[in-house]
Parts: sequence; structure tokens; C-alpha cells
Amino acid sequence: MNPDSPNPPPAPAPPEGKRRLSERFREQARAEVLEASLRVFQRDGLKEARIDAIAAEAGVSVGTIYNLFGDRTGLVAAAMERGRAEVFDRVRAYLDATEDRPFEERLHTVVHTLVGTMRMHWQTLRMLSEGQHPAECASGPHRPPPNVVREVHALMTRLVRHGIDTGAIAASDPHVAACLLMGAIRTTIDVDLILGLDAPSEDRADTIIQMFLHGTARR
Repeated sequence: MNPDSPNPPPAPAPPEGKRRLSERFREQARAEVLEASLRVFQRDGLKEARIDAIAAEAGVSVGTIYNLFGDRTGLVAAAMERGRAEVFDRVRAYLDATEDRPFEERLHTVVHTLVGTMRMHWQTLRMLSEGQHPAECASGPHRPPPNVVREVHALMTRLVRHGIDTGAIAASDPHVAACLLMGAIRTTIDVDLILGLDAPSEDRADTIIQMFLHGTARR
């Protein structure tokens, strides 16, 4: 074969074992960079966080980050998705492991987990709520992606059905009850952000739980 041919044959594909090893290294590198980016976003804020700071935190080059995520937009989107997935995985695992536990106990843990996550990322959420966000976060905290809404609703509906089935709460439409619980958590967070208040306290989570269980009627 003439090496100067304008159409040289394609290079042979790497062996399957070598390709799988390369993919594992790439996935490990992505995971380590995402963990580092979450730490830097939390420390510096989403707007001020620099790619070189994330690279230093992860122990990789800036070029490696661009190779793995394309650009800053891709990194931010992947980091936010990673954080979301970790929270939902934790809630889902908890629900799987506590089918025999009282509804009130499960409700308490789920609400405190969600509110506690908001507390951890309050600086980033506040920046997003003020519109100081890059294009990759244009939805802001007030308009989560549809897949996130569906996932939260599925978890809350599962929890609410347990409360109805065990008589802990009145029989009602699980869809509506789940939406009420979601709305109480989300609206509380949104209003606190808009008003510039501090991150919601543990007491705020307890109030959401009590009002969901017992309503606002005087007793």
C-alpha cells in the first residue's frame, strides 16, 4: 500500500480488553474531577469557580478537564447532575431499606435529607436564584428539568402511598398529596432564596413535616 495515498486505510481498532481498560480509566477520571468540582463550587461559588482551581483540586491538567467534559458548560452540567443523582440514590436506597418502618419516621428522614442538601449548597442556589448564572444553568432553581420533577414526584408518591396504606395520613389522591409535599419543600426554599434569608434550618424541615401531617387548623 502506498503510504502517500490520499485515502490511507483506517488504523486498526484497539483490542477489546485495552479499550475497556481505557474506558474505566476515563470514567474514574470523570468521577474524580466531578467530586473535585463539587468541592470547589461549594467553596468558591458556581460563578467564581475557576477551571484551573478545579484541575488543581482534582490533581489533573486543565486540558484533561476539557477533554473529559468538552467545556465549562459540560462540566457544570455534569457536576450538578452528579450531585442530584447522589441525593436521589440516597433517598431511594433509604426507602428501599425501610418498608417496615413507621411512615412518620420515613417522612422525617426524607424531608430532612432534601432540606439538608439545600443547606449544603445554599451559596450556589442563592447565586442561581439571583440570575447570576451561566447559560448552562438558565433554568435556575425555579424551573428544574422535567426528569428531576418526575423523579422527585415518584419518590414522594411512593412515600405518601405508604402513609395512606398504613393509616398514618388520610386517604387521598397520592398524586396530589405528593405534589403538596413537594410544593411545601420547594416553595419554602424558593422564598428563602428570594428574600435573601439564611439557609433553611432543621426547624424549618420539622415545620414542613408537622404541617403536612396535621395541617394548619387550630386544635
